[in-house]
Amino acid sequence: MAAKIGILGESTATAIASATVYTVPASKAARVRLIWACEADTGAPTISFQIGSPGSEQHITASLGGNIDFFSGIATGATQKSGDVSALQATLGATLINTTSDKACVVPFPYDYFLSTGDTVKYEVTAEALSDALVQVIGVEDDA
Repeated sequence: MAAKIGILGESTATAIASATVYTVPASKAARVRLIWACEADTGAPTISFQIGSPGSEQHITASLGGNIDFFSGIATGATQKSGDVSALQATLGATLINTTSDKACVVPFPYDYFLSTGDTVKYEVTAEALSDALVQVIGVEDDA
């Protein structure tokens, strides 16, 4: 079959739980990147991403405070170097996301993950639910 390219999986789950965003189908392999934008309300949730096999190790994790955005992307401002690309944490309406002086853009996390048949990309929310979330797995899936 032909290769598949683009958004391979997507989730908007916000509950305290684990959500599987993508599983590599049988006889396939994939090269993927993550893109995410998550928001905490007044509580303090923790979000962690598990990538690959067995899918239980945390590759990216953040404990958020109230009214915090956690996203893959670029932010510029007094506390962030211009053009830094990383997992960023920003207080809403404050230092990193200040509509008068700061700029922010949600873009893919700049690291490739190479996956085999049956490998998964999951995220887990603990301690408190998120108020909003979008997690996408983007990349190329092809015959193994």
